Amino acid sequence: MKVLLGTPPRAVPKPWISFIGAINVPAMVSAFELLKVKAPGDSPLHTLLQHSGEVWVDSGGYQFLSRGVEIGVDDVAGVYLRFWDASRYLSLDYPPLPTDDDETAFKKFLKTIEAYARLSRLLEGEDIEVTPVIHYYRNEELVFRVMRKIIDFNPRELAIGGLVPYILVTRNVPRNSRWRALLFIAKVISEFNGMVHVLGLGSPSITPTLELLGVHSTDSSTWRVKAAYGKVILPGGGERHVTGRRVNFGRRVIKPSELEELYNFLRSTGFPLLSNYPDGLYSSFEYRALVNAWVTLMSRERPRGRSFRLMYERIQAL
Repeated sequence: MKVLLGTPPRAVPKPWISFIGAINVPAMVSAFELLKVKAPGDSPLHTLLQHSGEVWVDSGGYQFLSRGVEIGVDDVAGVYLRFWDASRYLSLDYPPLPTDDDETAFKKFLKTIEAYARLSRLLEGEDIEVTPVIHYYRNEELVFRVMRKIIDFNPRELAIGGLVPYILVTRNVPRNSRWRALLFIAKVISEFNGMVHVLGLGSPSITPTLELLGVHSTDSSTWRVKAAYGKVILPGGGERHVTGRRVNFGRRVIKPSELEELYNFLRSTGFPLLSNYPDGLYSSFEYRALVNAWVTLMSRERPRGRSFRLMYERIQAL
């Protein structure tokens, strides 16, 4: 299964540069971040990222929505046309909230279908193929009605969004939401004759389970976020503090045994920057981010956390 690293286009570090000769690093950027960026060069997106490999572009629908920015299909099409050299382009989507009633959710689903159809028409002559997005919602039959309408367009790939709050079990979601969400993914894969990308679930706590389900790809931006908070991601999931920075959540400090475990994992998987370990973890955001990126890309260990491990074992037993 492929894991893409979400990143702002001009951010550092750039793992695809740091890991040249070791592994390929697929990346994902958001149209939200590209909206006001001038497209450089003959291969504008690859030039901007200094990336010679696989790059996807997400519509940024959630970012626009969360910031109260009005965005339309024509705006997204304009970004995609300026940055025409990506491997995949995700359609503009209108995700329902876990608290939305069925009528509100269905209206958003219809807007998502309309956006996909229009965006596909606008880009059809430019050899840009758009990947549709569906969203998990507690009334799953409603979602599958929408998915079947989308399948009529014969897309090669389908992305599933809206799973993060259910997998992470935040407030206002039903009981057993993790298990229901995983079974939903399995049903989508069984009904859709193509590749399935699951948005935002590239954490090592979850990726082994997604791989068991037959998911083609997923993505994660937490490799940078955790590093900025002074944290490293462990193989199999979980995060630990390695700096003295004060935080309000996730305060567990890394143990000597975990430092050794992380070192052994990095060494056994060919991490190319071991000479800076462990000092770089304590002193450098960029080094922490690169370690987190490597673990995110390479870890398929049995999940560390009890609840994620139980999910993995239940799927494994199916």
